[in-house]
Amino acid sequence: MVFQSYAVWPHMTVRQNVAYPLSVGGRRKDFDAEKRAEAVDEALSLVHLEELADRYPNQRSGGQQQRLALARALVAEPSLLLLDEPLSNLDALLREQMRSELRRLQKEVGVTAVYVTHDQSEALALSDRIAIMHNGRIKQIGTPHQIYHQPCNAFVATFIGRSNLLRGKLLERNNGQVRIATALGPVLCQAPNDAGGPPPAAALIRPEHVVLAAAGQGNPANNRFHGRVCQMSFLGEATEYVVQIGSVEILVRGMTGQYDGPEDVELYLPPEKTLAIAVDEI
Repeated sequence: MVFQSYAVWPHMTVRQNVAYPLSVGGRRKDFDAEKRAEAVDEALSLVHLEELADRYPNQRSGGQQQRLALARALVAEPSLLLLDEPLSNLDALLREQMRSELRRLQKEVGVTAVYVTHDQSEALALSDRIAIMHNGRIKQIGTPHQIYHQPCNAFVATFIGRSNLLRGKLLERNNGQVRIATALGPVLCQAPNDAGGPPPAAALIRPEHVVLAAAGQGNPANNRFHGRVCQMSFLGEATEYVVQIGSVEILVRGMTGQYDGPEDVELYLPPEKTLAIAVDEI
């Protein structure tokens, strides 16, 4: 197990920390001293800590201590690796670096890993499969792509990634599509999950799928609305806009420099990117 607080022993060197599991159990408990030393060297090499083997943990950075905790967990060749929010104590840049390192290690070693996190981007980046839990119950299990693009209900949709959720009332069904009455007006949606269970009662669209155009230039098809850009946040590679439509605010992720300030726009929700989902507890 790899702990959130690292839980490395301060009175032991890096090498002694990694060697400890070999003396108390696991698949390699019967190794002689030479084989144990080789196993420790292999584990330290995996996490790039060979040159720090004789230092003490309190002389190492947070990222190095976390890599030490990983080496200690891997040295005994576990059949299952448990990670309890192992990156939450690291700063943002180091967290991203360690995320890549964790993915590399998991693939290289080939061990099954169960990773607990509240960070949605971390879950999407690291996982082969994700289980979303709420109040002790699993709401959905799927690949990162399925969880993000095909959430089964409103809780999953709003928990993973940013989204625009328009609650409403089902008006009609037609060949895998539904029309939902929302505060914006009728919205045409895809209904891939509309098979049994509660009827869809909300329209969901991710900010990056909303299309903006200058007033009068929008798509004349379904799901076109008039609004006004009321807020802009520059993110570097993109810009996020908040578009006010009556009492509703729609978050849009668009091109940098598309709009510089308050401006009337046409807002289009492509029906093929708009999902009808059931409203679960949030």
